[in-house]
Amino acid sequence: MKKPALFSVFLLVALIGGISISGCKGEDKIDSSIISSGTQVSQEVQEENDNMDKKSYAGLEDVFKDTKLITPSGKYMMIVFGANGCPYCEMLKKDIKNNPDLKSYIQKYFTAYYVNLSYSKIHTFKVGTKDDPKEVKISTAQLGQMYDVRPTPTIVFADATGKTILEFPGYMPKNQFLAMLEFIEEAAWKGAKTPKDTNRLLREFILKKSNS
Repeated sequence: MKKPALFSVFLLVALIGGISISGCKGEDKIDSSIISSGTQVSQEVQEENDNMDKKSYAGLEDVFKDTKLITPSGKYMMIVFGANGCPYCEMLKKDIKNNPDLKSYIQKYFTAYYVNLSYSKIHTFKVGTKDDPKEVKISTAQLGQMYDVRPTPTIVFADATGKTILEFPGYMPKNQFLAMLEFIEEAAWKGAKTPKDTNRLLREFILKKSNS
């Protein structure tokens, strides 16, 4: 899978006055002591493990869906990769909780998931089209590796077939974050032939929204 020039997004968008982008270092995001070793466990324990990550988005269950099944469900898909002890992840969740416009926009246009890399869980990852469906069982760690997640939060946007549109590493203040959501929903990214084009269009879109 080709990866967008992620850090060019950092550089391009950071040039916009007043926008700060931050993230937690990847090497601090996983607590190996609480990741399953793969040994067999009872169904009760497995269910407890499957639900443990839900505490990560407590109060936002109306925004983030259970990650046991990750699929677009006919909308744009947004996957937020976070971790325990990540202050920028908490800031992002707080922004969503405290801003009804931001929350309702996500609810209306996105199928959203919060994947906590500090926990181990098996996800059914289902994408593709009706004529060409793709489904795979994948662990939390493998899912993070698939998207090459480094800082947290990292936000992945995909279309209704699961095809990646943009991977954004780091935290962005609420107004700029809403602009990025609008950039995806309004399909302002279409026409870009390369990741560099997508990054340029994103920068221009956020600049326009900031000045309007």
